[in-house]
Parts: sequence; C-alpha cells; structure tokens
Amino acid sequence: MGALGWEVDAANRLVVVSGVGVFDFSFFVAYRKAMQAKGTGYYRKLLDLRRADIVLNPHDFDRILVDAQFDRLTAGPVAIMMGTSPPPRLVDMATLLQHRMGLARRMRLFTDEGEARRWLANEPIPGPGAVRSER
Repeated sequence: MGALGWEVDAANRLVVVSGVGVFDFSFFVAYRKAMQAKGTGYYRKLLDLRRADIVLNPHDFDRILVDAQFDRLTAGPVAIMMGTSPPPRLVDMATLLQHRMGLARRMRLFTDEGEARRWLANEPIPGPGAVRSER
C-alpha cells in the first residue's frame, strides 16, 4: 500500500480508497473527478483510513457537503474503516464528516474491515441511470 489512492472493482461495484497519506480537500477533488470520469459515483465506497488521516477545515466540510447534497439520490453508501485503535483525531474527523453528511449520504464508521464490507454488500446502490436532482 503506497500513497493514498483508490481502486475500482467494477465487478462488485465497489471503490476502495486506501494507502498512506492525507484525505484532504485536494485529494477529495481529485478522487471525485476520477469517480465522475469513470461513472462510479453510484458504487459503494470503502475508505480504508487505517494508515491515513483526514485533514479538513470547516470550509472544506461545507464544500463536501454541497456535493453530498447534490449527489444524495445517486451516490452509493460509504464505509469509513479506521482500524481497531485509530488515533483520536481520525475518529473525531470521521465522526464530524459523518455527522455533517446527515441524511445526505449513507455513511457508517467501522473498526473492522469485514464488518464494513458486509455492511456495504447489503446496502443498495441506485445504478447508473438514477435520476439526478438539479443543482
């Protein structure tokens, strides 16, 4: 596992973000653009942050929330995997992200990868032809 990046598993409609690095707003923008280009916005997402950190300021959260509100009808669920003994800052940032998303996105935090994958596997995804609301 190298730098923070992502892999697309088209057969399972799953995107896994993993690696060592920082999940900050510039990473989010690059990731979002790549997912839009690949047409995987509706896929399930596993954010494996066991060897990463989340660094977002209040303005970043607001900008991410705008995207989440816009995509709420077409976006797949997100499982944030933090490991069994995550640093308190990671827990705080992941919890804040989950709280800020509210009902805009199905998102859960996990300490166990197997549980995260089971939850994702049981979560419905809308499919590529889902109706999108206007911005």
